[in-house]
Amino acid sequence: MTDPIVIVSPCFNENTTVIKFLIELEQVLAGSDKNFVVVVVDDASIDNTLALLRNHAFTIKNAVLKVITLKYNLGHQGAIYQGIAYARTLGAQNVIVMDADGEDDPLAVLELTKFQNQEVDIVNVVRGKRKEKLSFRVFYQIYKVIFYLITNRSMNFGNYCMINRKIIDATVEKSFIHFAAHLSKLKAKTAKISFDRRSRIDGKSKMNLDSLIHHAFKSFIEYAENLLMVFLKLFLLISLVIVVLTLYVVYQKMFTNNAILGWASTISATFINTALICLGFFVMGILLLNIMAKNSSQHRDNLYKEIN
Repeated sequence: MTDPIVIVSPCFNENTTVIKFLIELEQVLAGSDKNFVVVVVDDASIDNTLALLRNHAFTIKNAVLKVITLKYNLGHQGAIYQGIAYARTLGAQNVIVMDADGEDDPLAVLELTKFQNQEVDIVNVVRGKRKEKLSFRVFYQIYKVIFYLITNRSMNFGNYCMINRKIIDATVEKSFIHFAAHLSKLKAKTAKISFDRRSRIDGKSKMNLDSLIHHAFKSFIEYAENLLMVFLKLFLLISLVIVVLTLYVVYQKMFTNNAILGWASTISATFINTALICLGFFVMGILLLNIMAKNSSQHRDNLYKEIN
């Protein structure tokens, strides 16, 4: 018998949505020949989500439902980390991470499990069509372009994926701020499948434009070194322009009778200020990296409590 696949699903104030998700997921898992442990991570919900989860159980033989609740709200990414950390204590060899609001299609689980015994470390579910508003989709495309320019990697997937034991250990030991960006950094064998992003089972999506911007910032922090190199290259480029402009002004003043136009001084001052700003970002970034390096050496505590 193969080891059970652990499915980690974070949730916060999902109310009956998470129960509907679990019912649909159970129906999908019933058609699989694999064994599963479904871990719902309650991110310190303040509604009746946890009470509903306490009273819910699977009826199929190849899946077990476990619920853990966090000591305090850690946010979506923190809840994913705690779920993966808990899965490792269960001896999980494969973990699937998926949202509990129904936007991640449970049918993709059946496709992911086909990679269980293959030499693949990460299987990402690439997002097909999205159900969000046009403005959100436009900004999401802009974000992907910026992310690619900074990291030289495509961010066409989210948290929905399956990872093996090697990546589970690396994730728990190294920790992360942005799970998908963290995975994209790892030197690992990857594969992908494609599924459309569905609408929430009920209610509005919690990922709005503000959430997307915050999410983008977190992904860039995972690539802080790359971001710093962008500022450093920009600083060097502006410095070169300043040198050229300075030589031009000196040449005009020393070797010609031409008057120095006001725009030259204005542009020079502007470039100098921009260079100083870039240098300031670079220095602050170096300090931030040092802080992150120290924090990464200290493993996160387990902040969960098992409910059932």
